[in-house]
Amino acid sequence: MNQGRKVWKRWLGVAAVIVVGAGAYGLHARLGSHRGELSPTQQKEVVSGTGDSSVHWSNNSSSLSSTAKPQFYVVPRVLGLRKFPYPYEAMLALSSDADHETLRKFNLVHQFINTEQLTPSGYYGVGLPFADSFFMYNGSNTDKLIDAGGVRKPHELSWFKGTSQVPYAAAILNHYIHVGWIDTLHSWGDFTGKDPYKTKFRRQLAEQGVRALEADGDYLTVWTDHGNQSNVDDMGSYGTKPFFWYQQGANPWSKYYHANITIPYGVRFVWSDKPDSSVGLPSMIYPLKLPNGDKVWGFWRYTSVGVSKRGYTEWDWTVGDLGMQINRAHLLWLERHHDYSIVAQHLEALNDKYPLPPNAINALQLLAEQYRQKKILVATTSQLLNYNVTQQYVHYTTTYQNGKAYIHIENIHDSVDGTYKPKLSDVRGLTFYTTNPAETVIEIGNTPVPSRFIVDNPSDGVAKSISIRWFHWSTKNYAISSKTID
Repeated sequence: MNQGRKVWKRWLGVAAVIVVGAGAYGLHARLGSHRGELSPTQQKEVVSGTGDSSVHWSNNSSSLSSTAKPQFYVVPRVLGLRKFPYPYEAMLALSSDADHETLRKFNLVHQFINTEQLTPSGYYGVGLPFADSFFMYNGSNTDKLIDAGGVRKPHELSWFKGTSQVPYAAAILNHYIHVGWIDTLHSWGDFTGKDPYKTKFRRQLAEQGVRALEADGDYLTVWTDHGNQSNVDDMGSYGTKPFFWYQQGANPWSKYYHANITIPYGVRFVWSDKPDSSVGLPSMIYPLKLPNGDKVWGFWRYTSVGVSKRGYTEWDWTVGDLGMQINRAHLLWLERHHDYSIVAQHLEALNDKYPLPPNAINALQLLAEQYRQKKILVATTSQLLNYNVTQQYVHYTTTYQNGKAYIHIENIHDSVDGTYKPKLSDVRGLTFYTTNPAETVIEIGNTPVPSRFIVDNPSDGVAKSISIRWFHWSTKNYAISSKTID
């Protein structure tokens, strides 16, 4: 009778293998979805069942007696990496340049985008993750009107007063960096001049800027080039064509050279002043070699609708154009193609009493709707770019033991940063398909990710999955004001 039970249990084990295998074959038929992000090798493993046996037997006795009861369990199978954190189908960031930024407009824009409070627009805020850019210096000698009430260019928001060593909005900008409302350097400053061939930038300003940021614990990884030819500290496109000769920031033979200060400080991602009309792309990053030999990640932003018949870029990145950039057709396109998108903007550029026009409010409400429905993950620019690198270049292995599957995130290996072991913050959002999330463990190396960061997910139509929890976004109103710079 005992022998009969053993035979019956063994047949059950074989049946379990067959069921798991059938599920794998069914999954393989649906891997055309871009969500799956399984490599050909991973797809082959799903179908062929390579790796450890799906059924493990366990018995504490050194020898199996006639009364021993062998135990068996089905080991979950790790099926591959999902492109975006569950259950999102795409990822989008707003990347706004600091042109004509004043504290009044900054606060109004962020209260509407970042909070859920009733705002002066008459609408409740949409509560979206969004981090802005800023200037360390105001080196412009123009006197343009930049805000309602007759506010002009000398009152543009900047860390230092003009190009001096005197702090201007330093304490306020430091506050916004720490609460997550700023994550981008829009170059070292606004040096746009009346004469585009003269500039107030000098290398010493970069040195002073790094010292000030480091002193306050402000480490920014994203840089966006700015302005006309007076902005010689730009560094992304020097040498690509004659127009960009003025971008001397990474030219080691120039007196304006600062890349050997700025890159070691922590800048990792550079937008190189190149237009792009793509609503979304499979990846926003590309290796960018600067003239001094440094490698950084270049990245694309959606800036324009193409080129005119006369060969000029047709920019659509002013706040009045936001409804053209963010509309239902574009958002559905992103979801369908499972793409990244970085929407370039100038959200504080209008001089009106309220800086966001009706079309921009409508566009942001539409984006918030897709975010709330968990279709498009809205992130800050730095979050999106960091995740893009990790998702594209993460290297992991799987092992199976005692009825569990172990995912070991070994390293990130890419052509810019080389090979490095990621921190927990680097791998937030990573989502792995698995046949049994409850019996799957994610580790960095051989150290389990703390359980409070682990989320088990139901099937998204491809398979069940397990995630490292994405970042929480606070909708608290962090706006502060100061009479000295309003």
